[in-house]
This record gives sequence, structure tokens and C-alpha cells, in this order.
Amino acid sequence: MEKKTMVFDHPIGSFRDSVRAYRQYKKEWRAKMEIKLAKMEEEIRLAKADPFYKVEAV
Repeated sequence: MEKKTMVFDHPIGSFRDSVRAYRQYKKEWRAKMEIKLAKMEEEIRLAKADPFYKVEAV
């Protein structure tokens, strides 16, 4: 019978570290998206206020 050994490529805490890194990435991504959304909303507000782009009700 053969002896089988297990070899781990990553340290034991690497899964937790990857989860923490992903959470940090998501937090930073959400912050960037909030800024981007705020800019888009400001552009929409300015476009609606501009008399050149008058929206007519149908």
C-alpha cells in the first residue's frame, strides 16, 4: 500500500486573508461607484436644467 501525503501550497490563514482582501476591494469599489453615480446624477440634473434640452410632454 502506498503512503499518500498532502502538500498545501498556501499557508493556513490564506483563505481568511483572501476574504478580507475581497471585502476591502468591494468597499473601495462601492466608494468609487458612489462617486461615479453622483457625477452622473449631477450631469443629468444640469442637462435637465439647460433650456437647450427641453423635454416636451407627449
